[in-house]
Amino acid sequence: MKINENRLDEMQKEKRNSIGNQMFMLMFYALLLDSGLYGGGIRWLPYPSNIMVIIMACMGIYLIRIIGANAYLPPRTDSKKTVISSVIAVIFSVVLVVAAFWLFKSLSGSSAPEASNDNSALILFIVSATGLFISLIVAVIKRANEKDKHDE
Repeated sequence: MKINENRLDEMQKEKRNSIGNQMFMLMFYALLLDSGLYGGGIRWLPYPSNIMVIIMACMGIYLIRIIGANAYLPPRTDSKKTVISSVIAVIFSVVLVVAAFWLFKSLSGSSAPEASNDNSALILFIVSATGLFISLIVAVIKRANEKDKHDE
């Protein structure tokens, strides 16, 4: 007998797998379009950043969709833990980014990233922070909806 580690019911698993397949296809076509544009001379971001932004955007959409479809958490879990862990993740990521900027600024000296006009780290930070913030908002909305259902 197989132990169900994440305790999702069959409908939640089916919905999660369906959304995952759709997001994989979206990511495939977005990467294909990006490579076609890159081959045609249109560069919207430098090479490694464009791939990372596409992957992070698709993962963000995936997370928002599975949370919205109630396929992320098992039915009996307490969503307060999700909100608290999301807040901790946002705070930790902000502290980590500030520490990284401070460390690289002190190590860079005169050859700063301004000389090369490389904004990849800033773009990745904005995308990551936006994803974490959206996840936090979705968790808070889910908690409020569950509280309303229990009040009725």
